[in-house]
Amino acid sequence: MDGPGNPQPSGKTGRVDEWKKRVDFKDKEYWKVHQKLKLKLLQFARANVRTQRLRNGSKPADIRETDQMLDPKALTIGFARRFATYKRAALLFRDLEKLAQIVNDPARPVQFLFAGKAHPADEGGKRLIQQIVKISALPQFKDRIVFVENYDFNVARFLYHGCDVWLNNPTRPLEASGTSGEKVITNGCLNFSVRDGWWDEAFDGTNGWAIGDDTFRLEPEVQDEFDSFSMYEILKHEIVPLYYDQDGEGVPKRWIDRVRRSLVTIGPVYNTSRMVAEYAGDFYRRAAENGRMFAESGWEKSRQLALWKDKVRKAWPQVRANAVRWNGPGRTTVSVGETVPVSVNVFLGSLQGGEVAVEAYLMAAEPDGKSKVVRLEPQGEIRDGWQGYGGRVPVDDSGNFKFNVRVRPSHPSLTQAHELRLITWAES
Repeated sequence: MDGPGNPQPSGKTGRVDEWKKRVDFKDKEYWKVHQKLKLKLLQFARANVRTQRLRNGSKPADIRETDQMLDPKALTIGFARRFATYKRAALLFRDLEKLAQIVNDPARPVQFLFAGKAHPADEGGKRLIQQIVKISALPQFKDRIVFVENYDFNVARFLYHGCDVWLNNPTRPLEASGTSGEKVITNGCLNFSVRDGWWDEAFDGTNGWAIGDDTFRLEPEVQDEFDSFSMYEILKHEIVPLYYDQDGEGVPKRWIDRVRRSLVTIGPVYNTSRMVAEYAGDFYRRAAENGRMFAESGWEKSRQLALWKDKVRKAWPQVRANAVRWNGPGRTTVSVGETVPVSVNVFLGSLQGGEVAVEAYLMAAEPDGKSKVVRLEPQGEIRDGWQGYGGRVPVDDSGNFKFNVRVRPSHPSLTQAHELRLITWAES
């Protein structure tokens, strides 16, 4: 897939023109429907909290006030998912004073709805839920932070339908996807997310908001501090002002323009039709073809591959690589556009050259940097079973890079390059 600013997944976008027609609605009509869905969400949340308080033996006054809690006109932000610790559910609460100022602005109130469950064995996730519930009970967050219990498909449905903004702030780069954010866009909800998972590809600067930047910081505390500061700043200076920039009828036209942009840029790209098509094309069809191939001639190819794998596993401890040479003697820098010569000595033991791939591996020094892999070709025997390999590596980007050479098994019938989970890196 292409990167942020051009969310085109390998040419597999679907029905863009159809999605453009779908956003040809009147602002006032759209906002009326959205407000109805939000009211349903808030009524559902009120009933949920009322049930909580009845069960916990709360005072009658506290139970009665649930009928009026949560403001249908307030900016409503949702956070609902599995409470794994890497998803950082409590990131919003790093600076309670700043948060209180944001949510309690009398002219521009903000309210947050949290929901989710932790795995029974995840004590850290359970503590996050306890922390949020305790904070929601503080006087400065009364009716501004609400935890909706018993998260399930029904709870999620109300949240997806009624929220104005969807919050997602996992620790980069641990988010596999973040599918809840993909689902909310069809309900007119805008994403406010860390640039990880799908949002790193989908965000283009006009279809939602990004928390922090695309830099990965090794110290979790530093990353949390940076991201929470970014969250408060964007809420205060971008999201809240845009939502409350409303005309005389209470319609936020510029906000709705961003909703349209979200629908048009995300809807055709991140959807179930594409998911099914890519699973079928990239995995299921290929698996079926491999199955037919291995079944030919009474599964002879399957038996031969199994014997080869056994041979490689036994021989692999002998495989070595050393004497990596690159870029000429004494040079430590290269320029963008250069093609760097690389050579290495490889010892394969009882294996043949056609049974391995020798690859130059170039990776940006940053933890989330991109890598480049170039296959090196045999250059002939050197001595005592050692073989020379060489090639040229093009340098496309500037910056600091790490470099090495690796050897891995190679066979035309492997389903993927690292199926055997065997690899040898050149000795430094």
